[in-house]
Amino acid sequence: MKQRKSMSKWLLSVMMLALVLSACSTGNNGSGGDSPSNADNPGVAVSEPGDPFGTYDPPITIDAVRYVGEEVKFPAGQDIKDNVWTELYKEMGINLNYKWIVTGSEQYESKLNIAIASNDLPDIMQVNATQLRQLADAGQLEDLTAAFDNYASEDLKMVMDIEKNALPSATFDGKLLAIPSTQPVIGGSAPLVWVREDWMEKLDLPEPSSMDDLIAIAEAFAKQDPDGNGKADTYGLALTKDIGLNASSVGFFNGFGGFPQIWVEDAAGNLQFGSIQPEMKEALGKLQEMFQNKLIDPEFGVKDTVKVFESVTTNKIGMIIGPSWYPAWPLWDMVKEDENVKWKSYPVPSVDGGAATVQMPFAVSQYYVVKKGYSNPEVIVKLANLYYEKLYSENAEFDKYGQVVEGDTSIGVNKYSLVEVVNPNKDLIRQEELEKALESGSDAEISSAETVIMYKEFLEYLAGNNPLGWSGYAANGPDGSMKQLRLLNDEGKVTTNAYVGAPTETMADRKATLDRLEQETFIKIILGEASLDSFDEFVANWKKLGGDQITEEVNAWKAAR
Repeated sequence: MKQRKSMSKWLLSVMMLALVLSACSTGNNGSGGDSPSNADNPGVAVSEPGDPFGTYDPPITIDAVRYVGEEVKFPAGQDIKDNVWTELYKEMGINLNYKWIVTGSEQYESKLNIAIASNDLPDIMQVNATQLRQLADAGQLEDLTAAFDNYASEDLKMVMDIEKNALPSATFDGKLLAIPSTQPVIGGSAPLVWVREDWMEKLDLPEPSSMDDLIAIAEAFAKQDPDGNGKADTYGLALTKDIGLNASSVGFFNGFGGFPQIWVEDAAGNLQFGSIQPEMKEALGKLQEMFQNKLIDPEFGVKDTVKVFESVTTNKIGMIIGPSWYPAWPLWDMVKEDENVKWKSYPVPSVDGGAATVQMPFAVSQYYVVKKGYSNPEVIVKLANLYYEKLYSENAEFDKYGQVVEGDTSIGVNKYSLVEVVNPNKDLIRQEELEKALESGSDAEISSAETVIMYKEFLEYLAGNNPLGWSGYAANGPDGSMKQLRLLNDEGKVTTNAYVGAPTETMADRKATLDRLEQETFIKIILGEASLDSFDEFVANWKKLGGDQITEEVNAWKAAR
């Protein structure tokens, strides 16, 4: 494995560890060390440096809540309450007790809202930005500032330093009230154009290097019978009903310089809401024109992502804008059935030619918080340390705590962890390391066990022994979608929300109404049920119904940073 840390940093870590081990306590204060010298001094666990991975003796108990997605599977004999992660926690002297467990994030959010309203809180919980603000305003959360300073591992600090807005987004009045769950959102959200390459070859179409090219491809796919069945039953560009909220339309708006649903900085340095900028009107006008010319499915206004995917996989649509993982789903469903089907990704082209700047969400949408009064608040930091240590550090045990194989089934056991913190650049690092490994024929420079597994799968795919490997290779191979995003990122053509604070007071009160107004207006414009000039009326109403106040609050937040 490649050594990513310098020897001097390693020596410093060892020296610090030796010092903190001698100062840590083993009492009920939960300091996590091995010395009893501070056992009678409550609070020393947080106020003084401690072992980031130290055990609790005697053990402590955490009351928690969580959701488990339907896609989560378990090896024989394990479940969410008894698995490799809960056993690991026990080894650290942490007994995890779930007050309740639900299936799905929406059910979790609803039930947690009830728990917050009734002040029936667990010791530790995962919350979204709105819930974080609500709990912070109510004074229901432990201050984690000292806990992070004194217990965060070097890896955890590195992750938070990469996404420099992570900790500030969880800080209120100078107090860190949550550990952000950082995620590598570029690979999961930044849009690319996916095109049926076999259709392009059949119709002798050039690659899209401008928005005009993209629209010309859409027109050819809709009017030149690319599937060869003699029927006018194909469409050029996929759209879902969630205009401005889903990658299928977000990427299109990005091509015109529009950035829906995020805050952007204007020439004067002030923050403005992307959905109301004039570039959005230009893009909407083009979508209206494409709809009138039957380049877009006339039923898109009632179709969610799954329904649109059905149209794609049944050969009705030849182009879709979406993230790098589309080869896994829905595109693999087509390729495995027909080897003649070819999909290729391209950067979203700009209206002026060349690659457009595309948007992705902030790397943090979820946070881990500790209930006010819980005696061991530092444990949330230790759990974050542990997750990264076991999955992504130089000491990772990915084949035990990340992914295991049972029979012919691969199981992601990392989903059992109570806390999840990932390097925001993980996807970019993985693609670059895989590309270099394929060039050299060696995995010696790969830094994570997870990537080594993928490299071996690539070798099997290239040898013709692993057809399923097409998905991973199309996304992370030398010419894959993540390579395109990596190049865009290197060129500074990936942007994110300029506002990363918790919802402002007016946002919490008015945003849902404003979002409905936006959706209704945009859909009507595209369908031709409203004129393009109704965009201007939408902007005026957005401002009047709370948008101007939200803009003031957002810029006050920016000025206070």
